[in-house]
Amino acid sequence: MRRHSFSAGLRRPSLRAAARPWLGVVLGLGALAGPEPGRALADGGGAQLGGAPRGGKAAVAAPAPVPAPAVAPDAAPDGVLDSAPDSARIMAAHPDLFDPRSGYRIARQHAPTPTDIPPPARVVDADEARALIAAGAVAIDVFGASRARYDALDGMWLVSKPHLSLPGATWLPETGRGAPEPEIERYLRENLERLTGGDRDRPVVVFCVADCWMSWNAAQRIARMGWRRVRWFRLGVDGWRERGWPLEPVSPPPVNVD
Repeated sequence: MRRHSFSAGLRRPSLRAAARPWLGVVLGLGALAGPEPGRALADGGGAQLGGAPRGGKAAVAAPAPVPAPAVAPDAAPDGVLDSAPDSARIMAAHPDLFDPRSGYRIARQHAPTPTDIPPPARVVDADEARALIAAGAVAIDVFGASRARYDALDGMWLVSKPHLSLPGATWLPETGRGAPEPEIERYLRENLERLTGGDRDRPVVVFCVADCWMSWNAAQRIARMGWRRVRWFRLGVDGWRERGWPLEPVSPPPVNVD
């Protein structure tokens, strides 16, 4: 599958520009970002995916614009970035690791994660995640297995080794990439519809492993798709294991290739 260079044709943004999605929140000026783009710049991640849909390449809608903040970043008061959320400071320090339109992390997905996530998604700890799942929340594991790919003919995933996850969780590989292919975005949406019964108010707990930005991306993506009670379990499988709670083998559902 062809991968496009993120850096090609893009001017490296300034530190304040990199933090643009957060400034409206920090200054009390409005929401973080607009709706989920139809297609963002390609992710620098390493997993291979299946081929193009049958019958040729699917048409892709143009990305939806992200509203600009009420005050331009360069006009923000001095020191505003010092008091910004952890995510914003990381984005400002490493703008090349993030898509400038969507704000998703697109490179070095396995690295220390921030302690916060843009609203409306919220961070939960292990106890909160366990209580939510016990009460009926949908648990989504977005672990991006190394060299994982799906068969373009039948949609079955081919993974190199077994994966352990939270009891009752559904594993949706690759859905936390910064710029997943359209068929993977559709895969995420279709499974969310199935698992929640289309109920946008049903809680969804999103996780991966510790130090995994893919769950940070996926939680925001699911919220932008319209689910209103998205919770990011930051420590994921590792945090669950540290508590001594059981894990179980899980296999991902196939991708719809029809």
